[in-house]
Amino acid sequence: MFSPIFSQSCSKLLLGLVVITTMSGCAEKTVTPGQASQKEPKNAPDPTVSTTEKKPTKEVLSAEPYVGKVKMSYMAAKAAPEICEKLFCYCGCDYTDEHASLLDCFTSDHGVDCYICQEAAIMALKMKRKGETLSNIQKAVDLRWGKIYPFFEQPSANIKRYWATRLWAPGKEPTAAEKHDDNAASLTPTMAGDNSAEEKKTPGCCGGKNADKVAKPAR
Repeated sequence: MFSPIFSQSCSKLLLGLVVITTMSGCAEKTVTPGQASQKEPKNAPDPTVSTTEKKPTKEVLSAEPYVGKVKMSYMAAKAAPEICEKLFCYCGCDYTDEHASLLDCFTSDHGVDCYICQEAAIMALKMKRKGETLSNIQKAVDLRWGKIYPFFEQPSANIKRYWATRLWAPGKEPTAAEKHDDNAASLTPTMAGDNSAEEKKTPGCCGGKNADKVAKPAR
């Protein structure tokens, strides 16, 4: 039999061990201010999603003043500016209006008169909504309208830049499928649809500020 004094000593020892163990556990769970700042916030962005790509800074005009396909095209450009900025417009506005991308056609009233700009913007938005990649959208637009680009024999710096940076076929020149075809659809608004009166255009589709300085290459 243990003496009462010995039993009391053991009890105190056990109690002390329990207290020490409990305090140690709390210390391990304590988060210092420096550690708290390293914790991942609840609404942290998905690391698989790129956040480095800048949104276009150019503002698309309001579609409110327009009707029919013109209105639809401005709405499409407004809904997908990041796509339109990565597409090329083949109406010739890279020369006549110094446009670098399809988006430029809708930051002014240029798109009001150009059925190529309108059709390309509407196609781009439809493909975006279907989940198509930018590469596939570029390819569809390039193959659809590349053949009617009027300046393939003297390409502008803007289209050369586009050829070099596009995703589906980067290079210094167009693919064989895009090169000018005299039998391809003309630059008259044959795809005007229900608002052909709105889409009438001077010869060459684009009558921009430099139109009088640009001569179509002789063939």
